[in-house]
Amino acid sequence: MSGPIEQQDELVPLLQALDLDSSDVLDLGCGVGSLARRIARESGAASVTAIDTDTVQIERAIKKSGGVNYLTGTAEALPLADASLDAIVMMKSLHHVPIPEMDAAFGEMMRVLRPRGQIYICEPAYEGPFNDILRLFHDEGIVRAAALEAIGRATVKQFEITQKLDYLRVMTYQNLDDFRGKMMNLPWLENRITPKIEAQVAAAWGNHATADGGAELSSRMLVFVLRKC
Repeated sequence: MSGPIEQQDELVPLLQALDLDSSDVLDLGCGVGSLARRIARESGAASVTAIDTDTVQIERAIKKSGGVNYLTGTAEALPLADASLDAIVMMKSLHHVPIPEMDAAFGEMMRVLRPRGQIYICEPAYEGPFNDILRLFHDEGIVRAAALEAIGRATVKQFEITQKLDYLRVMTYQNLDDFRGKMMNLPWLENRITPKIEAQVAAAWGNHATADGGAELSSRMLVFVLRKC
């Protein structure tokens, strides 16, 4: 039995799952807006709005523009009008919503979507080589499980699941220092990276590294396409 296919470009399964042509789309939890700009450029969407809680990231996104309307806001209190969207994309962002606010976030998405509007949710599974290393210094087990539970609750009354799929996202790092620079030097991790954790990460890296010190680390992505009932 074959496993999930590898997918380097995460826009591909998104556009295979949703027809965004002439749609008003929201990228919720957009970071610096890279995906939102690609949606605006490549999907045929009528409009693309991108929202994140991080004002610094939104400021960086605004400088790049790309035909996207960038806003600062939270999933549980969207700064958008009722029935103003056809589709919402949450690319690895649902588990970043505070657990007590996840149900409220689905209520807000219900509010801003038009009849039969859709949500594309992509969440990383708590497994695989990338997760084996990540969890040593940033364990997302609880929040990822909570995100899946929130999806389940939302599909009882508010939404129906129209598609479920998964794929492997493979990330390539030249060496351990490359991984450290991209994943362990983030400001909010500053007080978590102890010498003990550094040693644990180095040991785990050795289990996956090739002879030249590089590594390809895979992460299974779980995709749920929900439609407003």
